[in-house]
Amino acid sequence: MKKKTLQYVTVAAAMSLLFAGCSTPQQQPPAKPDEKQLPSTGSDTPAQPKKTPEPVTLHFYFPGDPPKDQQAVLDEFYNRTKDTLNTKLVFNWVPWDQLKEKIGLKLASGEQVDAVFDAQWNTMPQMISKGTYIQLDSYFNNDKYPGLKKAFPPEYINNNKFIDAKNEEHIYGIPFTRNYGAAGTLIIRKDLRVKYGLPEIKSVADLEVFFDEVLKNEKGMVPFGVKGSLASLGNWLEPYSKPSGYSAILAGDLLTKFAIKDGKVDVIFHGEDISKLPPPMNDKQNAYVNEITARKWQQKGYMEKDVISQKDDSGFFKSGKFAVIGGDTGSATLHRELKQAVPGAELEYVSLVPGVAEGKPGSLTTDFKAWNFSSIPVTSKNADRVMAFFEWLYADPQNHDLFEYGIQGKHWEPVGSDKFKIPAGADASKTYSFPGYVLTWNPSFVRYPDDFPESGLKIEQYTAKQESFVKSPIAGFTLNAEPIKSELAKVGPEFKKARTIAMLGLTDNYEGVYNEALEKMKKMGLETIRAEIQKQLEAFLAAQKK
Repeated sequence: MKKKTLQYVTVAAAMSLLFAGCSTPQQQPPAKPDEKQLPSTGSDTPAQPKKTPEPVTLHFYFPGDPPKDQQAVLDEFYNRTKDTLNTKLVFNWVPWDQLKEKIGLKLASGEQVDAVFDAQWNTMPQMISKGTYIQLDSYFNNDKYPGLKKAFPPEYINNNKFIDAKNEEHIYGIPFTRNYGAAGTLIIRKDLRVKYGLPEIKSVADLEVFFDEVLKNEKGMVPFGVKGSLASLGNWLEPYSKPSGYSAILAGDLLTKFAIKDGKVDVIFHGEDISKLPPPMNDKQNAYVNEITARKWQQKGYMEKDVISQKDDSGFFKSGKFAVIGGDTGSATLHRELKQAVPGAELEYVSLVPGVAEGKPGSLTTDFKAWNFSSIPVTSKNADRVMAFFEWLYADPQNHDLFEYGIQGKHWEPVGSDKFKIPAGADASKTYSFPGYVLTWNPSFVRYPDDFPESGLKIEQYTAKQESFVKSPIAGFTLNAEPIKSELAKVGPEFKKARTIAMLGLTDNYEGVYNEALEKMKKMGLETIRAEIQKQLEAFLAAQKK
């Protein structure tokens, strides 16, 4: 789920809230945070004091596993900043499937949490509605924080504001992204495709031919690997339905679609009448492409029978047990790890969304919002010190590169201004590799491995261009989940159960599964949720016309 990989999380893979961007960058200075709510504002404190401040230890919480040789990087950071920041960092890594629960317990118990990874597809909208996170407006577009001002210009940071319980728009997290959106990418064993004499994969039909060859020739290998917790094949099935922007992911694991006509909104949940949806989503083959395809692939043996138990799709791919996985181009090491585990293996990145491979402008839809953030809880007493660290991180490329790539000369070496390589003699599988989406990703600081597959570089460069995207018709809309939080808490898990069964191909009767869930969900407050979404979205659309 990153976007999970982060900035690169897709609509079908995410589990929480989409379409929370701002429609137009704001040119006026950001509003100051409500000082009554905040233990610290940062409005009067420079990012890096001239005198050495008192020592402080900051506790960060990240999803996933710690990178190898993390302590060496932290020690180098301490050496560089002992006379300026005087800050110790504790990086707490939490398994993805425990992230929501563990962070919630930490905050509820009063334990020290100074910065936490979150996103609109995780718990961020709910946390903002509850007043859990500090407003960060005053730290950005501020001459006292030149590093942040340069790395997060108004057109970037203003697209990453959220609506709070007061219906006000503020910055509640530092946004981490390198691109404007995802290209619905597949990661394919190129060496096997070449071995079978197959051309480049440009369609789902081509992909299925590849699957058939894998089944026939590679004993014990699963053609397509899926992580069971994602409950979806992935957003890359979009060729069946051109990206429209008429779908949204809402809090509480609840996926919905909607139709807009003359400022009025129809909210449609899975299993309901799709005739009101705009083309092509009013066609069953498009509206339920994931469910139909997943069932077909289950029956053909393209997927694991016990797919729901799969927790490590990328690990299985790296070890040679999967021929294809859904993913993104964000990993700097996957191609190397595959080669080391499976001698002779080679991967390639493929996007089946029409227009992406050809580099056609406007082939993807986005709200120009990041999918990964670091937020500061109101319980933290160290907001200024956290932001002083981020100011240092983005004040100089060498600072940023220390955390993203490691120690220069030991973990990496620069190749020009936009690439890097592993030093000669270093074991690529054992060297430092940091998941930048939790701390360091920024459009101004991007390097690619010098051996990065050309197929991936092409997609990266495409999604880094603004003109590759069209703005979602509801870009700028953020659902305030507070009025319906109790209903969402009940309805969300029920929908997720149905969606997991249907979207992983575990039933012939996906419509029946959805309909059965709908009956239960209606008793739990589904109509209240529908009415609230409709009210908020129509109010947003009306405000855009003023």
